[in-house]
Amino acid sequence: MLSQKRMAINTSASPLMIIGISVVLVAVIIIQAVLNYNREEKYMGQILANKGAALIRSFEAGSRTGMMGMMGNEAHLQTLLEETASQGDIAYIFITDDRGEILAHDQKQKIGSRFKDSLFKTQIPRTDQPQWRIVTGEGEKKYFEVYKTFLPSLNHPKPGAQRRRMGQMRNPTWCAPEWIRGLSQERLLDPKNRPIIFIGMDISPFEAARKEDLRNSGITIVVLLFLGLTGLVSLFWAQNHARSRRLLQDTRAFASELVTSLPMGILAVNDTSDIVYVNEVAARLLQKDIRVAKNMKTTEILPPSLVELHEKVKKGHSVLEKELIFSTRTNTDAPVEVTITKIIGEQGNFIGHVFILKDLSDIRALELEIQQKEKLAAVGTLAAGVAHEVRNPLSSIRGYATYFGSLFDSDSDNKKAANIMAEEVDRVNRVISELLEFARPMKLELQDVEIFDLVDKALRLIKYEAQTARVNIIKSVEAGIPKIAIDKDRFTQVLLNIFINSIQAMNAGGDLTVDVFTRENKLRFQISDTGDGISVEDQTNIFNPYFTTKKKGTGLGLAIAFKIVETHGGTIKIDSSKGKGTTFVISIPLDKNKEELV
Repeated sequence: MLSQKRMAINTSASPLMIIGISVVLVAVIIIQAVLNYNREEKYMGQILANKGAALIRSFEAGSRTGMMGMMGNEAHLQTLLEETASQGDIAYIFITDDRGEILAHDQKQKIGSRFKDSLFKTQIPRTDQPQWRIVTGEGEKKYFEVYKTFLPSLNHPKPGAQRRRMGQMRNPTWCAPEWIRGLSQERLLDPKNRPIIFIGMDISPFEAARKEDLRNSGITIVVLLFLGLTGLVSLFWAQNHARSRRLLQDTRAFASELVTSLPMGILAVNDTSDIVYVNEVAARLLQKDIRVAKNMKTTEILPPSLVELHEKVKKGHSVLEKELIFSTRTNTDAPVEVTITKIIGEQGNFIGHVFILKDLSDIRALELEIQQKEKLAAVGTLAAGVAHEVRNPLSSIRGYATYFGSLFDSDSDNKKAANIMAEEVDRVNRVISELLEFARPMKLELQDVEIFDLVDKALRLIKYEAQTARVNIIKSVEAGIPKIAIDKDRFTQVLLNIFINSIQAMNAGGDLTVDVFTRENKLRFQISDTGDGISVEDQTNIFNPYFTTKKKGTGLGLAIAFKIVETHGGTIKIDSSKGKGTTFVISIPLDKNKEELV
């Protein structure tokens, strides 16, 4: 039971653990993804802003160098713009005035056009520090744009400049003749209204990297959610499996207990006639051990009559309530009702046969008991009428026999004949009295009796008769038997009748064993002798009135004993085999009330 509970806990805990861990990991990954996104955006802004500022300063330095004529005759501002914009991560570079008119652009065709931007709707703040923003260009493509005021003027020439240009450099707006070719020098180099330089950088690599991170995070979240869903499904599956398993186990236990507790023998064989199941009742009827019977062939276990019946069933015959006779361990025959049916699987396939064996011994005993009671009732009714009609003539016959006996001498044969006639009439009258006693409804005078004293008194009464017959008396009375309400005199008569019958059955002496004990809320008297025993034929008639195997017996002793025990609400049974002695078993309920018996 403990292992089953642990198994149930483990089965339910594992999926729940998976779900819990998955939920926690999803939450952590979502938070981490948000933090990474914000951190990457921040780092991207810092990196690109620094890069844009460095590019602008480099461009300004190149412009100053070009203005001084140090780049040769072929280089000019447009070339610098185009070369700078040709780098892979720079999308564009241009210079506008404060109204948004493009003064210089890496794409010549855009020079002179107006830069439509929200920055020019208001006055652009004049700052020498680079500013940045993210803008959307053509095709909804996004760019990281850095801008600031354009400062190429040579306000502070360095001491190493050439002497031939010293005079020219004292003019802040001086520029080499070929440097600003085709461009407006006045507007580009106007010290009062400085133009604004814009550098746009492609952020698609950063966006792709961020999308890749988000995609990876999404995949991880989906995987974790899938694991959580799998855990949830596994939890329901495990619970359903555990519930189904418990239900199956309960059903199997219920079916096993039901089959085991049935008062009928159940025996199942497969399609190859191997025994696959046998319960205790069937094993008892077959006189086989359950462990031995399983997995053996029917021909090795079943009696020939049952094997023959099974062969008929395999050939297509049906067997319903066929009565057979089985031999028991006591060498007696037991009637058994047999039913054999097929076992068909769910797919309609043949699996085997099931044998249902019902022991009819108790039913036959009950039928015999009912017949016995019917006989006793009929005999009692007949006896009451016959005894009444016969008793009066017997009294007259005895009177005349006594009268005629008085007319003769005491030593004469006639006197002896008259006395014999009177004695025989007395014997017949005694038999009629016993018959009337048997026929009348019995009224019990109940009192609480000590069983030990009752048995001891009955054995003392037959002590000398037992000694004469060389019979050894063995007595065993269970200690602590409570007092029981019985008719002391009548029950003593029951014990004496059985004791005397047992002694008379042991012609050459023997043992008379008396065991008194309680079992199943009943008081039991087990009286056994070592006599010749009683044949099976006589056992069915032994409690019938006037049935006797003795030459001088009346045949009413055991019949009266049977009636006394029955009136007390008990039973009397006999177990005997010819040549092996006889055992009488008397059972009296311990919980019978006096009111129920009176």
